[in-house]
Amino acid sequence: MGLVQGVCGSCGKKIRRISPVPIAMTCDCYKICPICGSMMEPYVPDLDPKTYRNEDDPSWDPLDHAEKGEPLTIVAFVCRLHSPPFFSNRQPVEVQLE
Repeated sequence: MGLVQGVCGSCGKKIRRISPVPIAMTCDCYKICPICGSMMEPYVPDLDPKTYRNEDDPSWDPLDHAEKGEPLTIVAFVCRLHSPPFFSNRQPVEVQLE
């Protein structure tokens, strides 16, 4: 068993683990609110995401890559400690530990 470490490309956090081989880890910086630093909770919309989409308005998908009927919302986490709440669409960052 040896010490493997890596640096997150998004937040700069150094991650260290004891492992016999190099591994990939997910940094949890995408779950932290950039305003207050608290952990955000998963966002669950009150309606079906398809409800928020206006397929007649071309400005929401200018390159026309989305398929019809595909959900438009991409929000993953919310911090309700603010008014209005902070909605985040940050994605997990994979860090290679070597």
